[in-house]
Amino acid sequence: MTANSPQSRRPRSATSPTTGRVRVPSTLWALGTGPLDLEDRWPRPVLSRAIGEFSSPGSRVMLIGWPAPTTRGALRIFEPDTAAALAAIRNLDRHSTDAPDHTTGTGEPVDLVIASLLADHIDSARAAEHVTALATEVMAMGALLVVFSRCRHSNSGVLLDPVGSVVAAAQAADLLYLQHIIAAPVTGHTITAPAEGDGSGIPRHTVAHTDVLVFLQPEHG
Repeated sequence: MTANSPQSRRPRSATSPTTGRVRVPSTLWALGTGPLDLEDRWPRPVLSRAIGEFSSPGSRVMLIGWPAPTTRGALRIFEPDTAAALAAIRNLDRHSTDAPDHTTGTGEPVDLVIASLLADHIDSARAAEHVTALATEVMAMGALLVVFSRCRHSNSGVLLDPVGSVVAAAQAADLLYLQHIIAAPVTGHTITAPAEGDGSGIPRHTVAHTDVLVFLQPEHG
């Protein structure tokens, strides 16, 4: 067997031969052109895309946020962004519900759980274990868990990536790791970067995308 000569190799084209447009792979979700809102725990373009990709009309969709909602007796107090996200799910013709607690129980199994770890200054290992434990209590066989996460920096400028903690927690719960999607704003052929620097003077990586991690609850028997 002989190796192909360099002259015989043709580089793969990143453009469609029919349209000339750059192909966007399925593992990249383009979210428009504006930079990320790092304060948004439930970014609407990502949430809507995840619901459209991983559920069908009439499905039961649960949101699990971190930190967990505040409770006062039997009353649960939701942040306005979580309440708006639940309403957005209903507008997409799905049944929306929030994460159960010791007072509400789990109710019917759900088809899709979406968890957000986009809140700042979190303990990624603890958060990953929390959302995975709740998700596996409510997921139907064949249901999916979708986790939104993002790199962030410690106060000293160290880059922290929660993906490893999420994958480890999900696999420890016997969920199958299906896909890692990058969701990012795109301008032309380039990912839109946020404004550089935060005024601290500490060198930092540019965080320009959201990680979307997808896990399956396998059917047994």
